[in-house]
Amino acid sequence: MALATTPTYAINPSSVKAPSQTNYIDMFDYTSQYAPDAYEQLISIYGDQSLMGMIFELGSEEAISSDQYIWTEKGRLHTSYEAVARTGNVFTQAGHVFRVGEVVAVSGNSNFQLGRITAVTTNTFTALPYKAAGWLVGTTGIKAFISHSEFLKGSGPMDGSLETDFTVLSNKTIIERDNYIASGSEITQDSWVQTDNGGFVWYLQSELDGRRRFEDRIELGLLQGESAEAGSEAGAAGYDGTEGLFESVRTRGNVFEGLATTLADWDTILKRFDAQGKIREYMFYVDRDQSLAIDDLLGSLNAGYSTGISFGLFDNSEDMAVNLGFTGFRRGTYDFYKSDWKVLNDTQLLGAVAPADGKVRGLLVPYGDQEVYDGTSPMADRITKPYLSIKYRVKGAENRRHKTWITGSVGTNAPTDGNDHMRVHHLADRGVCTIGANNFMIFEGA
Repeated sequence: MALATTPTYAINPSSVKAPSQTNYIDMFDYTSQYAPDAYEQLISIYGDQSLMGMIFELGSEEAISSDQYIWTEKGRLHTSYEAVARTGNVFTQAGHVFRVGEVVAVSGNSNFQLGRITAVTTNTFTALPYKAAGWLVGTTGIKAFISHSEFLKGSGPMDGSLETDFTVLSNKTIIERDNYIASGSEITQDSWVQTDNGGFVWYLQSELDGRRRFEDRIELGLLQGESAEAGSEAGAAGYDGTEGLFESVRTRGNVFEGLATTLADWDTILKRFDAQGKIREYMFYVDRDQSLAIDDLLGSLNAGYSTGISFGLFDNSEDMAVNLGFTGFRRGTYDFYKSDWKVLNDTQLLGAVAPADGKVRGLLVPYGDQEVYDGTSPMADRITKPYLSIKYRVKGAENRRHKTWITGSVGTNAPTDGNDHMRVHHLADRGVCTIGANNFMIFEGA
């Protein structure tokens, strides 16, 4: 038995509002003189189709007075390199930050060794090994980081100092618009269907759905927005785009190809986050396939900590044991809270994208706040911001979070023109700010 591809009856609304044989009863058709037993309540066969939720649940909202917002993220405290070359005691690494007097730790060729740095240039450093056998770490693909330092008695100070590394990042809000038009005749026509607004006038339902659709598209823009690349036709036309959440994670964060289905997959994920060194709690928004893969994985394991995994949010308490409705699990020192993400499953939106075409399967979002410098000025304040926030334009009385207004001659005591209709305008000027994208992970593809 298989599900039918589509229902066998018409379910899509007509693109035009017009009478037909199915909705029009001739006044002289006396065979229909008896009132039908009609359901007044509008039936939504696709359920609540709104997508609103994830990004507004996790992200705070902040009013700004510019179309560009800037923040500064501090780099790592320690620096390591993974592709160092060696000739004798001379190691080559372009743009390294090592100094004379520091003790470098190097690994490669199944060896781990220490050596004191005695000379540096822009792209090389010379180090004397502590081992009598000399360097055994090979000549290419060497990993290196600074362990400590060593100086002789009566020596002078360390030559040079290290500057804290900062990255200045920015994004822009994007203007989105839509409208809904209803004629004066439509507005004054009763319907036998009770709408979600509680009335019996059909245009009320369409206006409400238009508002919901616009809000959904705001969220999609915050998620999927792309910055126009240099040389792109959109950019040349003045459409700069905006860096959506997905783009920020792809460019500055972590990408997992396909579905995470095994403990080995999750151990790989944990090790990646270990390298970031801070977050221990994550919200995991997933599509149907990834959700079932997690349920299957946890359901195949024994409850408890025997495999290093906890099946509950509160120390594996009995009432939080694994079942098809679980909400969280622990692996190592990390807690993950899973939630099905409607936008990834909707077959009219991201659910229609084939896995082979790069379908988004899930998103790991860190829970908590991050310290940043708000602005580029040397005197900028060091503040705590959520990892995900939404910016919208405000100046004085002009609030562009979601601005609505009506034009036309219908539905207003102050007609703006002679058109026999009501036009409801929607405008939003928003953008997303993804701080510490290195702590996020996107899952996509087959």
